[in-house]
Amino acid sequence: MKIIFWGKGNRGLSCLHALLEKGHNIDLVVGHPEKKGQWYGSVVESARKEGLKTLLPEDPNAPEVERALKARTPDLFILGGYGKILKQNIIEIPKLMTINLHAGKLSKYRGSSPLNWALINGEPSFTLSVIKVDAGVDTGDILAERTFPISPDNTIRDLHKTADQQFPLMLLEVLARIEKGECIPQPQNKDEASYYPLRFPEDGFILWDTCTAEQVHNRVRALTDPYPCAFTFFKGRKVKLLSSELYNFEYYGEPGRVYIKSAKRGLLVCAQDKCLWITEAVFEDSGEPLFEEIKRYDKLLTVRDSILQTQLSQSVSS
Repeated sequence: MKIIFWGKGNRGLSCLHALLEKGHNIDLVVGHPEKKGQWYGSVVESARKEGLKTLLPEDPNAPEVERALKARTPDLFILGGYGKILKQNIIEIPKLMTINLHAGKLSKYRGSSPLNWALINGEPSFTLSVIKVDAGVDTGDILAERTFPISPDNTIRDLHKTADQQFPLMLLEVLARIEKGECIPQPQNKDEASYYPLRFPEDGFILWDTCTAEQVHNRVRALTDPYPCAFTFFKGRKVKLLSSELYNFEYYGEPGRVYIKSAKRGLLVCAQDKCLWITEAVFEDSGEPLFEEIKRYDKLLTVRDSILQTQLSQSVSS
């Protein structure tokens, strides 16, 4: 089969390398411009080192791109971490099909950032899916899926590591079935369908009287490095929350207040319902640990405190 591979990031790299190791015919690798200082490897750079032809269109649906792709007469498109939406005229170019690697349970986790959302929602497991692409967003028939457990302390790094290891294996199995004529697409259950949107850095803002301890913990582990991180404020300075741990003892208090400062465990901070450990946090402006600056009984930002500070400022100014 003549394959055109569309990829980005570590997922794309791991799948491209697996295809090459198995001797699959990669006729072209399509990427899109990637930012300098990125935390993942470049699929296009790796492809060029392997002597493969590459293409980096700003708009993958542009007429000149369509003509270039059709001229290569591909049998199959594979999307491995590619981040742009392809229109139907592009999807239909391959003789066989276009397939996509989606890191979410379908039809429940259609849309963007499914691994982050699975952690934010406190899911006990996550599913990797290989689908046949259609005109919708993650609505195509399922070609393969595998489910993996999520432990209470797994972070987004752990889930990405599993995805980067498992997607190449799943992809090779699907290709083997396609070559044998044994790949039978399964329609998604439309009754369970839901969509999760793209997340933005400001969505990680933690106000301690609006989130339970579990919700804080889930956001911290879902948004930690290499993502922008969940964050809060202490004395007007932005604090990045890098890691946390649920406390197995029912310890209550005032939301946002630090009740224990432990060199071994970090800061015990009360959320809306009870306390959890913030095991690592740093000031965004300096990178210095919050632990060194904060004292026992100090408070991190809450809605209540924000309103109170505003009212006091207005009273003083009047």
